[in-house]
Amino acid sequence: MHPLAPSCAPIAPVDQTEIVRKRRRLGGAGIVTVLRAAIVSASVLGVTVFALWLKRETPHPHADTAVRESPLVEARSLKSPLQTVQSSGLAAYGVKKNPAATAALPEIQTPPAPLPVVKRALPVWLLADLPEFAEAKSAGMSAAQTIEQLRQSLRESGARQMGQAVRFGMLNLSELMAMEPKAWEAGLDTPVATENRASAMLLTFYLTYLDRAGDGAGVKALLSAIEQGMDEESAVREFVLAGRSVLELEREMGRVFAEAGVELQFTRRGGLAMRP
Repeated sequence: MHPLAPSCAPIAPVDQTEIVRKRRRLGGAGIVTVLRAAIVSASVLGVTVFALWLKRETPHPHADTAVRESPLVEARSLKSPLQTVQSSGLAAYGVKKNPAATAALPEIQTPPAPLPVVKRALPVWLLADLPEFAEAKSAGMSAAQTIEQLRQSLRESGARQMGQAVRFGMLNLSELMAMEPKAWEAGLDTPVATENRASAMLLTFYLTYLDRAGDGAGVKALLSAIEQGMDEESAVREFVLAGRSVLELEREMGRVFAEAGVELQFTRRGGLAMRP
């Protein structure tokens, strides 16, 4: 080699593999960026289309019924379920379901005049009014429909359905008629409250509509006697029992109700009982 010739340092070989990797990495980053931008654009477009769709309203074929209100306004305008149900209609529907249920029912007579207003305390077992049955009679419902309404009330109180009839466990008359107000009030918050109320309803219904002439004369005489100062037991024996024992009245009541499709099972609790 000539002494004046320029010296050339050896050139290091270039790694082509690393160059290719760098190019691929740059290309991959570009693709990821493009994909992210596309996803964001699609999301924005979807939200925009949805908002435009919400504002769009398809015309109703009948213009007079195409009025829209908010769900809150529509909800406030709805009637409650109790306002949409007619009790007389429900009772009539029950009779239609069982057309042969009341083939031999006693005729229920409407009392000729309202019961007198009594200022003294009434027996707890005597319900001064039975508005559901009074309304039924004033609406022109038949005896069969009124009895069906009674059966429905008993079903709601836990009566057992027995074909077309119902079976109900009623407190026996000797304990029911001897029940004092404090015993009635003590049972208001216990399971016996329903049985007490249903038992009183049955006895009042029987004495008002089904007993003897079916004109409620015994109940009216009882209320009048109590108002004039007669003690409760004496008034019950003279005007309600009217020569019958408590057991005899209970048997008559069970027989008449059985003919009307209400089977009574008189139960005993062992409480204070009225003397036979």
